[in-house]
Amino acid sequence: MLLAEIKSDADKFSEVISKTLDVDVLIVDNNLKTVSNTCRYFDKFTLISRTSIVGRVILSGETVAIDDRTTFAACKNCPEFYECEMAGIIGVPIFYNEVVVGAIALVLPKQKVPVIFKDVRNSIAFVENMSALLTSKIRNRDDYNTLNIARREREVLMDSIADAIVSTDDLGRIAYYNRQFPKYFDIREDCCGEMISQVIPHKVILDFLTNSVDVRDKMVYMGETGQLFCGFVSCSNISINGNRNGMLFLFRPVSSANQDWEELSAQHPAASFAQTAGHVFSGELVRRAKRLAMTEESILIQGEEGTGKRLLAQCIHEFSNRSQMPMVSVDCGWPYHAGQEEFLFGELGRLQAAHKSTLFFHHVERLPLYLQKQLAAFLQTRTLRHKSGFEVFLDIRMLFSTAEDPEKMVSKGQLWDKLYYGISCAALTVPPLRADSVRLRQLLEERARLYGERYGKPGLQIHEQAMESLLHYQWPNNLREAELVIDRLAAVCDGEIRQSDVAELKLKRQNDESYRQPLSELEREHIRHLLQTNQNKDEIARILKIGRATLYRKIKEYDL
Repeated sequence: MLLAEIKSDADKFSEVISKTLDVDVLIVDNNLKTVSNTCRYFDKFTLISRTSIVGRVILSGETVAIDDRTTFAACKNCPEFYECEMAGIIGVPIFYNEVVVGAIALVLPKQKVPVIFKDVRNSIAFVENMSALLTSKIRNRDDYNTLNIARREREVLMDSIADAIVSTDDLGRIAYYNRQFPKYFDIREDCCGEMISQVIPHKVILDFLTNSVDVRDKMVYMGETGQLFCGFVSCSNISINGNRNGMLFLFRPVSSANQDWEELSAQHPAASFAQTAGHVFSGELVRRAKRLAMTEESILIQGEEGTGKRLLAQCIHEFSNRSQMPMVSVDCGWPYHAGQEEFLFGELGRLQAAHKSTLFFHHVERLPLYLQKQLAAFLQTRTLRHKSGFEVFLDIRMLFSTAEDPEKMVSKGQLWDKLYYGISCAALTVPPLRADSVRLRQLLEERARLYGERYGKPGLQIHEQAMESLLHYQWPNNLREAELVIDRLAAVCDGEIRQSDVAELKLKRQNDESYRQPLSELEREHIRHLLQTNQNKDEIARILKIGRATLYRKIKEYDL
């Protein structure tokens, strides 16, 4: 079978090679007739003779690479020697049944010679791979109907899988994609028949098309299309009788592969100002927060430990125009290690994950200074530059919190001044619970009703004597401690929270130096009680408003 009989396939191959390497391509059969050519840099090609470079490739069956045509004797004798704009050429033979049936030639203008010859071995290997694939096209044409049946069976299977999957022909032209693919990459028109390298022009895809080496769960960031994709990609060859007859691409987003997302969602459920106004946050604070929520300004939330800074950030996010996306949180108080820079700024980092959403940095002053500097730089440009050299603009609303006096932290060199000045223009301060006895009473009464229903004690109330004790307590851990104390009291009380129930917790009153039970010990006893009364750990995690993994960590930490 001659190359001329599969001209349409030859045209596809020449187009793929031309677009991949940015050169002109010439495919010639063993009769020295042009089967296919591109016109990327050259409008026409001279007739191929047996003494030409391409003719030499066909006659010898050997690859020829020339970076300067003036050194090739046959070129010097060509009547168009001085008019020819070709500067270099790479020719690769096409074999079928051990006979040369033609050649593929890369025709290079002067400006492309140094680019292609900089890594000429890879360029030749790529063309040789394409030559082998063209040979397989000839060999497998008679089996094409059988191949179509196999592809159809594969399509049915792929369409039932949740991950995005694309199958292509052996040239990389999309033959099928499942229902998830347009969703993940914001593709709104049918792309069947288009080249995968054009639809997803990522280096991993292009490298696979070039070297044909399977890729398994490669972590990638793809921002070339209309929608950002962070996740894992696998690229596989589909082979029949040892020859590649197509390719399979699988895309798994990080949100479905990373267990951190499940933990993040479990720890920080949706909250709203309607749920918190009055008893958790004052009316004035809510009004100011709502006004800022409707802007795109970065906000610094200040307040003592446990005052609900994270909760306020969640409320701001839910009130903003980004509420359709989950808020992404970074707890800067976690122990840091060498991988934290990648955790924040990497291709699958938290900044990437927060695109089109809100990113909240809790305890920003505890972030290492070198990361604070990078964060300050990002605030200026909103652009990340990855190790691959790819730059991406991220649309992120930034929220920050601190439990310290930020100006003092700046003077001590613990908070980078440029970061502080960049985030402090819009600031909110959450006062401690002890500063507003009316709000504290409302919070305690509301939480008593909430936890009373949870423990099968509807309408649970706090006896006035017990309330007085609670109102005179300093609440050093504020909202966090109030939640835990009322939860614990609701669990152990007998229909009403009395002074004797409060006394058992040994809470310290104002100006009282007597023993106060530590918050960690209070939490430990509460978890112990829940484990004794409830065997369902998912339910316990829900009661505590933490993720299941966090519950197991605390059980291990408290040796329960």
